[in-house]
Amino acid sequence: VALVFYLVSFVMRLGAIPSPAEVWLSVIGFLIVITSAYVGGELVYNLGTQVDRHAWRGGGTKWTALDVTDLPADKPVKAKAGAQTLVVVRRGKGLDALHDVCAHQGCSLSEGKIVGDTVECPCHGSRYRLRDGIVVRGPAVFDQPHFEVREAEGKIEVRRTDTR
Repeated sequence: VALVFYLVSFVMRLGAIPSPAEVWLSVIGFLIVITSAYVGGELVYNLGTQVDRHAWRGGGTKWTALDVTDLPADKPVKAKAGAQTLVVVRRGKGLDALHDVCAHQGCSLSEGKIVGDTVECPCHGSRYRLRDGIVVRGPAVFDQPHFEVREAEGKIEVRRTDTR
């Protein structure tokens, strides 16, 4: 929109007769640019819209035990692994674990529901594939961190995979 105002102002300035509208069209275009930059900054920096909440978390080498005792089949369960909060799902004989904080708006995936082989965020309906954290349906645009899961010595242990 701002570009249109600038272009119309430019074309008017090419004419032989000066007009105050030329300047005002440029001013309006500039105000649109400033307002857009302000709104964009508010959305990203203050509200965290479309920010990858897991961008600087790499893969792990250390296995960490989960503090969960009961894992019903096909239900998302919140679990802690050290400082990480995960959503763990038992599917058949296997276990899947993703980071619990949704990459879209920061909601808890453990409060969501299982839909096929995905977990659906309760806030905006984003779906992440359980086996690898890939976004299957938006509005999320960033994948969810995935954790390898193993059962050792009667405990469930996890470590972060590097999917990037």
